[in-house]
Amino acid sequence: MTTAITPPGGLPGSLKGGLVAATVLAACWGGAIWYWRGADVTPGTVELALALLVLPLALVGSLWIGRKLIVARSAAPAAAAGSKPAAAQPLAAALPALAIVSSALRSPHGGSAEELASAMAGNKVRPDLDRELVDDDGFPIAAARCDDAEDEALREEISDWFAQNAMPEVGFSDEQWRALVLGSAVVAELASRAGDLLPAEGTPPTLQLLPLLPHDWPQAQRHAASTWFRYLASGFGWPAAQVVLPPEPAPATPASVFGQLAREAAKHGAPIVALVVACASHIGQETVDDWASKGTLFTSSRPQGLVPGEGAAGLLLTDLPLAQAIEGTLFALLDPAEQAPGSQEGRRADPTLLGELASRAVAPAGAKLEELAMVVADTGQRQQRTLELMGMSSSAMPQLDDSEGVLCVGTASGACADVPFVTALALAQHGALVRGGPVLCVSNEEAGARCAALVRPPAA
Repeated sequence: MTTAITPPGGLPGSLKGGLVAATVLAACWGGAIWYWRGADVTPGTVELALALLVLPLALVGSLWIGRKLIVARSAAPAAAAGSKPAAAQPLAAALPALAIVSSALRSPHGGSAEELASAMAGNKVRPDLDRELVDDDGFPIAAARCDDAEDEALREEISDWFAQNAMPEVGFSDEQWRALVLGSAVVAELASRAGDLLPAEGTPPTLQLLPLLPHDWPQAQRHAASTWFRYLASGFGWPAAQVVLPPEPAPATPASVFGQLAREAAKHGAPIVALVVACASHIGQETVDDWASKGTLFTSSRPQGLVPGEGAAGLLLTDLPLAQAIEGTLFALLDPAEQAPGSQEGRRADPTLLGELASRAVAPAGAKLEELAMVVADTGQRQQRTLELMGMSSSAMPQLDDSEGVLCVGTASGACADVPFVTALALAQHGALVRGGPVLCVSNEEAGARCAALVRPPAA
């Protein structure tokens, strides 16, 4: 059931028409009475009928017919113009689904999709008061800290490698080091599993390593981190020459990365093998002070603020033919993501927009919203974003229980760039295989980058 909401400052059409008719009647009657009094004339029956009934009805009818003609003439060109782009617009269904072969996580509440899903059951996982980070008044703040980021041995190993490879002065902050340690653990875990995709004979396909690093990292640090990840991935059986990075490790969104991989898979050329990893950390007093000065830090008096968080998440993906060719490979399918247009950058909650994205995301696979087994989103603790997600799920997917069927990763991980959405995809893969049904993955934590993607079990 949908509810029509009148825009601020607007009036329903029936009420507006009634006001116009009343205005016309008042003008006609007032004018006639004023004329008869001024001229000291007593009107007859015919004059009364003409002035008080026929004239007002004629004016109202003329206004109504004129408005209809104007609307009809203006609607015709708009309809013709709107139909052309729809015919020329490429369909997402033309892009094939990718196979998610494996996932890896390092999060504050679990080191795997299974652990995190268990911890988040009932949506009761929340950031806690941090033992080190404080606000301007010296009180602890809420944060989502990951103990795996404090691996000093791995940090020393990475630092030594930078020094040996002419990158000793990279200048990572403590938060960036924490992100790099978490990301390294995920890359190593997925790279060890990528060996299962190596062919028994012949040249192996290229392993595309696609890091999703925080957008505010300088280019030199992005290059250093990506180069280290490449070295790390090549130490688990995949030939170093076949592990490649993007030409420029520039900022990218998860949806754009997966879309590019799907376009490559559609060319039916060489097999697609990709390792996508996102890592970030905002567990540092410098970030806390910066967010507090900008008014974006979550506090009891600012519930729409951000909770500092950290983590890493990654996916090992292939094209469908390669996944099917490897015996014993357990995988889920990731369909192309549907993204909201750039004009939808308002901060207000918009469940209708999310519902439209969800409908478009499930359509290529022939799925229906009422058949979804689960919804996993990167949504955090901010009320507007939560209301938007719950408004969409309750109206479009009434079969889902809000506590068990709709998981909000951001409430457990805090704010940490693209990590919550990639984590949501990993949870969606786990949920699709365990529950045996399609899972919708939603990104709405950033209002201007809303998107939805379907993760589903392979067809029988």
